Amino acid sequence: MQLNTLWCYQGRDNAYRFMAITLASFGILPLVSLIFPQSVLILFVTLLSCVVMGLSTARRLIDAAKPVYWVLMPLLPHVLFGLSCYWFWPLGVITGIGLLGVACSTFISFFPAKDTQVKYVEGYFGAKAQPQAILGRARKRHEPQVFGQNVNDTAKSASQQPSIAVDSVPSEVNVSAFNDLEGHNKGIRAESLISEPFITANDETNEPSLAKSWQASHRFDVDHDALDTGSVTELVKSWLNRAKEHHVPLLWAAKIAGVLLISGLIVWGLVSLTGGESDTDENVTASQPQVEPQVDRISAKLPDGFWIVMQNDIFILRWLGDTGEAQNIWRLDTAKGDKACSELVFNDGSQYRPITVDLLNDEATEARFSPLDNKSIINHIAMRGSFKLCGYDFSLKGSQATLMQHQVFADYLPTN
Repeated sequence: MQLNTLWCYQGRDNAYRFMAITLASFGILPLVSLIFPQSVLILFVTLLSCVVMGLSTARRLIDAAKPVYWVLMPLLPHVLFGLSCYWFWPLGVITGIGLLGVACSTFISFFPAKDTQVKYVEGYFGAKAQPQAILGRARKRHEPQVFGQNVNDTAKSASQQPSIAVDSVPSEVNVSAFNDLEGHNKGIRAESLISEPFITANDETNEPSLAKSWQASHRFDVDHDALDTGSVTELVKSWLNRAKEHHVPLLWAAKIAGVLLISGLIVWGLVSLTGGESDTDENVTASQPQVEPQVDRISAKLPDGFWIVMQNDIFILRWLGDTGEAQNIWRLDTAKGDKACSELVFNDGSQYRPITVDLLNDEATEARFSPLDNKSIINHIAMRGSFKLCGYDFSLKGSQATLMQHQVFADYLPTN
């Protein structure tokens, strides 16, 4: 392809050249984005391909005698396609934009040319076409030869020979010599008359015919002997000749197949785009761990105004009285916080360390204990008189009767 013709804005492009430039423009961007992801080079290639494809679209519209503003029809999807490759949009979106641009270009390629007699050079016709590419196909005239000598030269020398012979004949030549010379002259004339039709016929045979059809001027010479022996090259030549003879129906069949293919790809892209979202949602749902239903907190309020709570085998003491923002008051693993909350002390001197003590948003304070101490703490609450925690002194009067009303706490009490 002549590269200088890519920058012409006054010539013409046929449908094949236009679609080749379009597919190359749309095909180079994904390759660049894969090699140089999110690089400025993608924008540069997008700009360059937009210029080349825009000029080709303009030449195609000129060839079809259509308004030039139709150039925006395939050019805008191409710009969006380049930006989507640069920003790395979802694959379904990139595919849909690319198929839309190719479909618009295919629609423009269907426009018939306004002048069917134009001689395209590699699909281009204009001022930048190189005429020697066409004239190079004409064969040079070869003059016929007789015994390795040009026929015209032979005839010329033969026509000059009698005059030379007559001039060189002496005046005293006899009649017999003159008769011999006349007979020789007649023989040369006869030979010239016989040669003239041959020269004319050969000249007409070797003259390049300018009225040959496109199929005849582009046919391949098939060696039938090689074709009979099974030559693949000669078989391909015969197929190409047959295709050129029926290029019009084949062209329409290719266009229809292209439209069907592009339509199918567009539908596939849309289905993949919509189906991909649902598949993503299903995958996210499947990937999320199955959260076990939270066990209800079982709590019991004791007469002194505090609660005992059992949640997932963790014993919790809950009371009201502190105000402020939600925060951690004490942690056993760091031993930091309010030292007054570091121990639960019963009136008999028994001590238990809470794992953590927290002030919640509802202004309630909760102290959580290890499941290893559940039985001992519940038995002390049922049998002892009071306990101290975080500076508060709680009475345990009537606590045993409250614990017996809740089976989860009653199971920790001894049965006598």
